[in-house]
Formats: sequence, structure tokens, C-alpha cells
Amino acid sequence: MSPTFLARPLSVLLCVAMVAIPMPARAEQNIRCESRGFHYRYCRIDTQDRVELVRQLSGSSCRENRSWGYDRYGVWVDRGCAAEFRVGKDDNKHHDRNKAIGIGVAVVGLAALAALASSRNQQAGQEGGEVQNWSVGSFSGYDEAERTNVQLTILPGGSVKGRAGNNEFTGQLAGDQLQAGRQRFKISRQGQGFLAVDVNNPQHRVQFNLAGGGY
Repeated sequence: MSPTFLARPLSVLLCVAMVAIPMPARAEQNIRCESRGFHYRYCRIDTQDRVELVRQLSGSSCRENRSWGYDRYGVWVDRGCAAEFRVGKDDNKHHDRNKAIGIGVAVVGLAALAALASSRNQQAGQEGGEVQNWSVGSFSGYDEAERTNVQLTILPGGSVKGRAGNNEFTGQLAGDQLQAGRQRFKISRQGQGFLAVDVNNPQHRVQFNLAGGGY
């Protein structure tokens, strides 16, 4: 039996073994994000969907979902809010229990990751791709059909938070499809903003203009 024949399966086993070794858990970390001149600002960082305001640094109040917030890809501040935030999850206390992961589990994990990646790629294709830079920021418009002012903020990850009159809503932007509360719009760039057309009622249109710094 040739050495080359033996080397091939051995190299495969080594690769799988490396995958099976638990990686060190990433500790929590702090980030400072400031709204300068009372303008919107987005501070990019992997939040792991966990953010806590540790210390307010500004005279202006920092209220979650009003003058600060976050998504999977970063923290945003607005209206003069400046603060120090703690982001991420400290999983070191759970690290020991992961040492028993075997090669068989790693192989299954690899297959699951491959399937998940394929699924996400298909979903991204169906949803129309990533969020464009011009559609990121704070926008304002007037909904003539509802006779109300609308403000919304779109984050780089596609998360949407807004207010129509006295009602707050959340949503998601994927490609040119904007889900805002219960309504779904198709958007197209116009000047320093965009036009949103209700997919179920083309006569329902809202022109949004950039109100606070894009990304």
C-alpha cells in the first residue's frame, strides 16, 4: 500500500478533527457609539444579537428604539445619544461542556452547515439580494392614504424600525422588498430617498426622503 494512498484519508481525518476541536468562546466587548450633531450614526460590530447600554456619555437621553438600537451587524445612535455599549455573549462558562464533541458530531455539523448555507443562498436570491447603501439611514415621508407622517430607520442588516403617527412598527428590507408592519412595499431609489409602492395596492405610494445620515 503506497504512502500516498494512506496520506489522503489521514489528511481528511485531520481536517475533521480540527473542526471537532471546540474553538475558544469570544468574550463580551464594549463599543462606544456617538450621535454627532444630533445625526444618525451606525457603528458596525458583530453584536450576536445582544447589546446592553453600559454608560451614557451624552447630555441627551439614550432611549432604546428611540435614540439608540441595534441589529445583528451593529449599534445605531441618533438624536444626540452617545454611550458605551456591551455587545456579544460571554460563553466561556459553557466552554467545558463542549470538549466532548466527537468527529462524528463534527461531520453531522458540517453537513448541517452546508445545508444551511445553501438554504440561505437560495433565500437571498429569492429576496432580491443585500441591502443597498442608499437605502440605509433615517427617512421621513407622508402617507396620504393613511393621512399620517411616517418616520423609519433602515439598518445595514435590513432591520427596519419606524413610527406612523403614534404607532410604532418594525419590519425588514430585502432587496427592493420592504416589509413595514403588516404592509409590504416595493421600493425604488429617487433622489436622496426612495418611493415605496404597496404591492397589494399600486395606488398606495409613499415618497421617503433622507432625514438622517445614510451609511
